[in-house]
Amino acid sequence: MNLSLPSAIALITRFGARELADLSVPVTRDPIEPELLEAAATGADLSGWDAEDVKTAVVALARIADAATRARSEVQFYLRYRRPGEDAPEWVKDDLPELTRFHLYGEKANAESAVRLRYRDILKRLENLAAEDSQRGAAESGQSGLQVRHQPRLFNRNSLGRL
Repeated sequence: MNLSLPSAIALITRFGARELADLSVPVTRDPIEPELLEAAATGADLSGWDAEDVKTAVVALARIADAATRARSEVQFYLRYRRPGEDAPEWVKDDLPELTRFHLYGEKANAESAVRLRYRDILKRLENLAAEDSQRGAAESGQSGLQVRHQPRLFNRNSLGRL
C-alpha cells in the first residue's frame, strides 16, 4: 500500500503558514516569519533572509517531515489488515494532514482541544476500518509472503580442524 506523505506546502496551504511556523520551530530557536517557512517549502530563493532564520526554517521543515512520517506510520498500523494491493480509502489520505498536524502539536494539544478531538475521531474511523478488514478474513500474519532462507553451514567444529 502506497500512502504518500503530505508535503510541507500542502500543510501550509491547509492550515496556514503562521500556525505551522509556530508549531514546527523548536522552542530553543527564535521564531521565524511564516513567509520564510512558505518560501523554504516551495524551494524559493532564500538569499534575502537572515542565515540563522534560514537554518531555523530548514529545521522546521525537517520537523514537519518527521511529523508526517509518524502520521503515515500510525495509519499503516491500522491498515495492516488490508490485502496486498488494496489501497486505503480516500478519506484516509485526506486525514493524513490532520494526523500530521496533531503530531506537530504534541503536548500543546490538550484533552479538550479541537486538534485532539479531531485526532480521536480519525483514530476511531481507522479502528473501525481495521476491524472491517479483519472481519473480511484478512490476517496480519502470513500475508507478506516473506520467507527466510539460509545457506547450509560451511564450517563446523570438525571441518575447521585445529584452528
